[in-house]
Amino acid sequence: MNIRHSLKIFIFIIVSLLITSQLALSQGIKERMKLRLPAIAALKTQGIIGENNQGYLGFVAEARAQEDVVTAENKDRKMVYTYFAKQQNTTLAVVEEIQAQRKAEKAKSGEFFQKSDGVWVKK
Repeated sequence: MNIRHSLKIFIFIIVSLLITSQLALSQGIKERMKLRLPAIAALKTQGIIGENNQGYLGFVAEARAQEDVVTAENKDRKMVYTYFAKQQNTTLAVVEEIQAQRKAEKAKSGEFFQKSDGVWVKK
């Protein structure tokens, strides 16, 4: 086997591992986010959290119930947004802004979202 052939095999293995790890990572994020949905929905219904103006969950009031759930969700969202930014050849800030607008539009009646000026509004 020559060096060129060995190098091609090595590159193929590395690319395969990267693709496999990305797939496993994305499935893990999706599952985690799906499992958190009931807790997030309850916190939104209670008016404790809402969708902030950067596409993440934020605390509307002083109460910080289930902060670990909110932190984990925001961490996963950031990973997803970063992936989208790379896929779309844009910045994380652009994806965050688009997601914030989308999530504000999708908010249910009675839920909070944050306007671009930082003011929380109940839909």
